[in-house]
Amino acid sequence: MEYFVNMPGVNFTDPGAWAKDMETAGWHGVCASDHFWVSDHLYPHVFVAATQMAMTTQHMLVTTSFCNNLFRSPVEFAQAALSLQQASNGRFEAGLGAGWAAAEINAIGEAYPGGPERMSRYIEAMQVTRELLSTGQSSFSGEHYQINISGEEKIGPKVTTPPKLIGSAGGPRGIREITPLVDRIEIKASARSTRGGAIDLGLMASVTLDEVKRSVERVRAVSDDIPMGIFLLIAAGETGAVSDMKAMMGNGYLGQFMGHPDAVAEALASLTDLGIDRVQLTEFVPGSQAALAPRLL
Repeated sequence: MEYFVNMPGVNFTDPGAWAKDMETAGWHGVCASDHFWVSDHLYPHVFVAATQMAMTTQHMLVTTSFCNNLFRSPVEFAQAALSLQQASNGRFEAGLGAGWAAAEINAIGEAYPGGPERMSRYIEAMQVTRELLSTGQSSFSGEHYQINISGEEKIGPKVTTPPKLIGSAGGPRGIREITPLVDRIEIKASARSTRGGAIDLGLMASVTLDEVKRSVERVRAVSDDIPMGIFLLIAAGETGAVSDMKAMMGNGYLGQFMGHPDAVAEALASLTDLGIDRVQLTEFVPGSQAALAPRLL
């Protein structure tokens, strides 16, 4: 099992130093997220943060988890991915997501699209990105994107090996249409809880093991061998904040990733039984990644 850690808010001022510490600790990869803000956390620019991470590490993988398709042109995303692949000496994996936080989109004067439109835009952007990463060119005419980079025109920089493309999906359509376009798929077990444009903890608490298994089965119906990861919000430790989060999740499936570090580590290891080979760990409670490190690495 590979364990990737998403940069916690307390480290937003120095992504490079944090990534270097994570490599020293033995984590397999680090992630930069793409937001303007979430609650009181003010995010650094995703591409700048990922570049800082790449520049201060030597061996571990660096990824975007996930670039927000509602912010980014697929052309911009592909160019940045190629640049980061070059800067990291081949250690970058390009994660692109559909976007979910309505408050950010509305605040910048844009209309927040409904779920079906958001997914349609995401699928088209992935088709464009796939072509651009593979050839530097794309001729695409869709409902949301009109791209014509052809002939003598090409984006760069030129790299020996393009970065792997990672998609995130939780619903049936996303899994069905994104999986064939990417090199790795990440299941978003909590997808139902953000479809309304903000995190709904009640819906998150209702996620079941059977739902996760169905997502895995849908991926395998498309591809027998694509590498598969999962996104998880974690709360590990013996503090009141961890106990409160676990209580909030009740008996839901995602509650097993909150609690005593030994129990959380055991639950994470059991994901291999589902065919999952990578977990992306995002902290719900500060200090959770550090609490799990001795048990996972």
